[in-house]
Amino acid sequence: MERFEHGGNANSDVLYDFSVNINPLGLPENVKKILTENINIFSQYPDPDSTNLIKKISECENIPREKIVCGNGAADLIYRIIYAVMPKRALLLAPTFSEYEKELAEVGCEIKYHYLRENENFQLTKRLLEDLQNVDMFFLCNPNNPTGKIAEPKMMNEIFRRCEQENILLIADECFMDFVTDKEKYTLPIRLGTIVIKAFTKIYSMAGLRLGYAIFGDECLANKVRHTGQCWNVSIPAQLAGTAALDEKKYIKRTIDLIKQERDYLYNSLYDMKIKVYTSDTNFLLFFSKLPLGKLLKNERIAIRSCDNFIGLNENYFRIAVKNHSENVILINALKKILNESGESN
Repeated sequence: MERFEHGGNANSDVLYDFSVNINPLGLPENVKKILTENINIFSQYPDPDSTNLIKKISECENIPREKIVCGNGAADLIYRIIYAVMPKRALLLAPTFSEYEKELAEVGCEIKYHYLRENENFQLTKRLLEDLQNVDMFFLCNPNNPTGKIAEPKMMNEIFRRCEQENILLIADECFMDFVTDKEKYTLPIRLGTIVIKAFTKIYSMAGLRLGYAIFGDECLANKVRHTGQCWNVSIPAQLAGTAALDEKKYIKRTIDLIKQERDYLYNSLYDMKIKVYTSDTNFLLFFSKLPLGKLLKNERIAIRSCDNFIGLNENYFRIAVKNHSENVILINALKKILNESGESN
């Protein structure tokens, strides 16, 4: 794969795309209704301040509107934060989401890596604290992509304290947090020196609409980021969809229940096939295989995410999304077929 290539780029020959981690329930019906009813206003310019959407987010998050910035997906917010701050040196996990590295490199920032260890199941440990020094910024993907691991609350408190001591801007990317059971225990509290990034992309199956938001502990920094980047960066459809989606409480509960059930099914099925699979707290699983499963599954018209372009992993690691049961069964049956035909163990 290309160094910064993502999942979700499957070609037309693919029937089942497990490379992208989108809610299998699809776009909420209420969101579809709002978009259909308002199609006639899409020819207008959008509100550059996303006023109604930010008001709704403020009510849901119990955060002042002045500390909220909306963007064209999480990637847009990552870009704008980096360009607003212009850090000289940053710390990243390895492996983790590649957009942090890409945008930091664009501004000439020196990048330092904290390598997660396979023998620690890619979990964050106190080793991280040793690396939290002599940097301006730390991006923490939580739960982490592609490992699916979440940082425990005690660990998060230690990370925050170290960042506070070292004057490091702590940015928690929580785009997969909504899939986590009891997420309130794990989300980063909004304090001075912190930013939390969230997105509608994954949880509401709105990847094509492009919508995310960031919550800032520092109102002045929020205002600086708000004025970094292009105007009208959140479209009318995205603003309408986001405002409507935040009312979908039952949809979120159905999602969490489905993901837990189907994640357990996938994990147990892979484990029973003697595939090395890692536990996950969110809507995807990381696993290891000596076989070139990405290529072999293409013959079954199935796409999975090869992790060969993640720093800290190689071509033997793969990530799969948790989808609905019928699709998950198709993937497992295809893997069983491949393993039986190969006659090799993992």
